[in-house]
Amino acid sequence: MKHILPLMLAAIAVISCAGPDSEDAVLASSESAASNTIVVCGLCPPGYTKVSSTCSARCDSPEHPCLPRLGNESTCVPNATGTISANPTNVRINLDVTTLGSTTICWSVSNATTGEVWVAAAGLPEALFTRAPSGCAVAPWFHAGDNMVFRLYEGTAHTKVLASVNVTAEGYHGGTCGPCQSGYSCFCGDRVCRREGTMCP
Repeated sequence: MKHILPLMLAAIAVISCAGPDSEDAVLASSESAASNTIVVCGLCPPGYTKVSSTCSARCDSPEHPCLPRLGNESTCVPNATGTISANPTNVRINLDVTTLGSTTICWSVSNATTGEVWVAAAGLPEALFTRAPSGCAVAPWFHAGDNMVFRLYEGTAHTKVLASVNVTAEGYHGGTCGPCQSGYSCFCGDRVCRREGTMCP
């Protein structure tokens, strides 16, 4: 890709979604993880991570002996999960009107204090797109031929990917009709606004 991603990222416009502000969302996420903490005898069940262990008389049994440095009772927290989406995933750009197109990225994490969305294009390293437990952000810098992946990471360590979504962009010559309402464009080349995804006459 010939375009310089850092310069494009400087044009990012972030739009807030309905819900708590960033600080409240972080607090709510932390409280949610704490409320889902469990204490079990032996190892944590699938889907949970051990945060501490100790020797407990409650768990002392032949099945759960108190082992050095391991104990027999585990405190477990649920693993972080997340979702991410793009609308649209295929950005269509009327080259008779503009060279740029946009998509809206929405994401949400659970059982984590926050999440980071990073974006990568072919031949370029990942760049931070946005950070919050949840929200939506507009990426307004797509050019025809672009192919980018948006990855949602747990927390700020940039190590564990929770989800990802690919976005491509294509150009077409639709004339200079319009402006068209949302979901419509002049993709047939006859300067008529038509619902995207329908057949040309």
